[in-house]
Amino acid sequence: MIYILIPLFIVILIPIVYILFLIIFEYKPGVIEDAIIINSSSKKLPNEFSVTTLNVGYCSLDKDNDFFFEGGKNAKAISEEKVVANLEGNSKIIKELNSDFYLIQEIDEKGSRSYNVNQLEHIISKYDNYSSSFAYNYRLKYMWYPLYKPMGSAYSGLLTLSKFNILSSTRFKLNGDETFPRRLFFLKRCMVVNTLKTEDNKDLYMINIHLSAYDKNGEIRKQQVKFLIEYLNELYDEDKNYIIIGGDWNHLLPKEIYKDVMPEWVNLLPEELYQDKFRLVYDKTVNTVRSEDTPYIKGKNFETVIDGFLVSPNVETVDVKTVDYEFEYTDHNPVKATFRLK
Repeated sequence: MIYILIPLFIVILIPIVYILFLIIFEYKPGVIEDAIIINSSSKKLPNEFSVTTLNVGYCSLDKDNDFFFEGGKNAKAISEEKVVANLEGNSKIIKELNSDFYLIQEIDEKGSRSYNVNQLEHIISKYDNYSSSFAYNYRLKYMWYPLYKPMGSAYSGLLTLSKFNILSSTRFKLNGDETFPRRLFFLKRCMVVNTLKTEDNKDLYMINIHLSAYDKNGEIRKQQVKFLIEYLNELYDEDKNYIIIGGDWNHLLPKEIYKDVMPEWVNLLPEELYQDKFRLVYDKTVNTVRSEDTPYIKGKNFETVIDGFLVSPNVETVDVKTVDYEFEYTDHNPVKATFRLK
């Protein structure tokens, strides 16, 4: 009898020990923290400049990969060689677009899910003529799922590149937490507020954001958007500052399309954001994200627009364009906009 109980005891004990391990090492950032300013520049900010937002998908979600959360099989990169190739591809995109600012999401510092390729170091060293700031939104010791090919560890976050001097960079926790034990495995969502000085001595707040995905009915995202609206309206002063927020919203930006066929990882933005004095800026002619239930096949995967910008009333949009790389190196396309400060 005892020989039967011992294996049963081990089977029960292993998941308990694993959950305890995750609890002990859970990443618990503060509500407000200083982000890391890595490089600095002395260049002054002009009144007109370009900004690109790009989710690089930890250089693992290229056109040949899928993702288990959306019905695919994989939770990590196909191979180390693929990660390196995707990293070079995303670096090429940065070079080709030649923007003054880059708001980059899901860039890994390390992690077995991307074969411990330091994507952060590669980008900031390759573009050391830019000021740069970085904040984590994911620090996971080990995801033992899917069982047949676990995702592993992940140390990832939001990277901002700027040709102009970043005076300060602050990480703000976004409202809304996953329930236990899901919160042990999910990202700790945040926005990074980078402060720069304009030629007329006002403040420009360049904000990098990545909202939640896979939260049921978008309930956590609703809390995050409510927090964002309240924060922006408190921060904004037409005579003293300008505000640009860019990133992966995980919400449908052009609300008039795809409403009836949206998968769970896309949600509608709360109506308050469309009614607010701040203005959404995006290109609805080219999709910015594709589904990951299968590797990419043009015309088969679901595609929509979830990447773009939100700007204060005193910021004029000169141009906005999504550049179609057909999801070669990541599951997102970059969105480039040119803004003019009024």
